[in-house]
Amino acid sequence: MLAVCSVSVKAETAPEGTEEQGLDEIQPLIEMSDVKDTEGMSLEEMTDAFADASMCEYMDSETGFSMQYPAVFQFDEGLGGLIAVSADGKATLSIENMAHDGSLTKEILLEAVKLEVPGFDTKDAETNNCLRVTRKEDQDKMIQTDLYYLTDKSFHHIILRYPSEQEGTYSSYIDYMINTMETSDSELG
Repeated sequence: MLAVCSVSVKAETAPEGTEEQGLDEIQPLIEMSDVKDTEGMSLEEMTDAFADASMCEYMDSETGFSMQYPAVFQFDEGLGGLIAVSADGKATLSIENMAHDGSLTKEILLEAVKLEVPGFDTKDAETNNCLRVTRKEDQDKMIQTDLYYLTDKSFHHIILRYPSEQEGTYSSYIDYMINTMETSDSELG
């Protein structure tokens, strides 16, 4: 159930899976980052430069779950280390991890999401074994995106809340986060 890609933003101009598509996908992220000079860089070098400048790694040692998240978030150890606030104070990121015995399935998770979010359409909602649910709140001033990452042994729920006017930025960050999600729970007891 594990797959890791570098970036999942859909490119309109290049066939899927090509170096050109990868460049089309990373370019908007590079433009948002502190990486200024990418001339002569390969796709891998550009992706690494973006990750080094703009992303931090989160790791849960109990479940083996890891992902990269935007460096604009700072985790507050006083809140258990699983809640982060953006530098401007307008966005939050929270992470919940739990082990399970295999009784939680993708079908059960989808049914629970459909109950919580009426009209939710599962089409195009899953990437890298991560279910993405986005909804507007507070009279469309805020957006909440829930990411559900399920494996045979663990379940991870990531919640991002951010202002609607920052949707483009956070949407790109979320795509990157999803494609860096992985777990080593198959190696766990």
